[in-house]
Amino acid sequence: GLPDRLVASYFLSDIAERKLPHTKGLDITSMLVDSATTGEWNLQGLPTDDLSIQNGILTTRASRYPIMVDPQGQGLTWIRNKEQANGAKETSFQDRGFRTSLEDCMGFGK
Repeated sequence: GLPDRLVASYFLSDIAERKLPHTKGLDITSMLVDSATTGEWNLQGLPTDDLSIQNGILTTRASRYPIMVDPQGQGLTWIRNKEQANGAKETSFQDRGFRTSLEDCMGFGK
């Protein structure tokens, strides 16, 4: 894809030109998450493509509240399945008790 071409054409060529040490064929995704974790995510409903795995990494490792843009709803299904055991609550702007639910969840970590 485009990101890979940009890395190959600009970043890697610049590193080689400057004679900086680097690891060839480095896969950031496999460095940040192991195959057992991605397998578990897949069983929970996260698709297997690289972008979904990268979004999974960002979602699970964010220090604050990550925003997930999810037009197909696959990420939402994954989060529901993943956090079901933790007692996660789900709400929307249309819910009557949205504000109360949001305050409770943020206050009590649900």
